[in-house]
Amino acid sequence: MSSTNIDVTALELYVVVNNKGQFFRAKGYGGGGQNWVDDIRKAKIYGKLGPARSTVTYFSQDPKYPVPIIAKLKVDGYEVLDEKERVKKVLDKKKKEKEEREVRQAQSNLKSAEAALKRAQDELDRQRSLQK
Repeated sequence: MSSTNIDVTALELYVVVNNKGQFFRAKGYGGGGQNWVDDIRKAKIYGKLGPARSTVTYFSQDPKYPVPIIAKLKVDGYEVLDEKERVKKVLDKKKKEKEEREVRQAQSNLKSAEAALKRAQDELDRQRSLQK
């Protein structure tokens, strides 16, 4: 695979941390659960300082809780994940599922057509017997 050149030397990310060492977690639209989590992998990661500051300001409105801090994470490298094999496998699976679905639909259409033919032949036989 060709090397991808990504400049990460200036990349800084931010997380909001409370006085218990827990990280802020965005719940999303209509989300539930706790706002603060122990695992940084579940934390809301901010790409800019401003939104992180807004979160600190929001949680600082209640004076009985200490002001959260912002932790700056500096990215010093990256790893390129080659997704070619995974994507090929997924696309092959989808293609196979589509072909199987088309076969099932064709079989269903054939059964319907055979049933309609049988009904038409029965009706034709009935009409001929009435003409005699």
